[in-house]
Amino acid sequence: MATTEEIFDILGNQTRRMILEMLATSPCYTTEIAERLEIGQKAINEHLRIMQDLGLIDLFILKQKRGSPRKYFKIKDNIRMELFVAPRVFDASIKTEEIDLESIFERYPEYKAFYEEIKFDSDIRMISRLKENLDYLKNELAEIDNAKAFIERSISELKEKILTTMEDLNLGEKEKKVLIEMVLKESFSVKDIANSLNLELDEVNESINKLKDKGVIG
Repeated sequence: MATTEEIFDILGNQTRRMILEMLATSPCYTTEIAERLEIGQKAINEHLRIMQDLGLIDLFILKQKRGSPRKYFKIKDNIRMELFVAPRVFDASIKTEEIDLESIFERYPEYKAFYEEIKFDSDIRMISRLKENLDYLKNELAEIDNAKAFIERSISELKEKILTTMEDLNLGEKEKKVLIEMVLKESFSVKDIANSLNLELDEVNESINKLKDKGVIG
């Protein structure tokens, strides 16, 4: 899984941003990317390798009518890159998730009806019908984004309340830091917490036991 530093390294590089913008539109092959960006193919290959190693893009081979098969790159299926910045929250992540259609259709039957309609409707190839479907999905996405913004704001507010409550618990500095890692950063591995805080494993375990004794964590 990509770290926050690796994600910002991708976004902070103009060439990689331009490559991602191209691939978000359609798959491209290396020479095509190099020519459109007017950058050497060797440099493009290195950028592609970095993004492929992070699981952001995929490589596939496509046969040509003439000549050798060509290597194409595309944005990885079901991938989502997110940046979440709010009071007490700073997180960047690359997530790959399989779409559970059965669960979605059970919760939102109207989406199942829409899916069946666009899948089997004989008029689906008509541009006007495609445009209607696109507009419908854009409106649905806008509503989902609005709900997502509410949830993210609620998360931020809850984390703020957690930090305020922590000040009233009379905890030691070490216990506070461990609790922040567990609750706010959602880190539950003793080893990960120790590495993040530059502590020994015994120190982290001792702090966790103190938090349990005080009833702060279960």
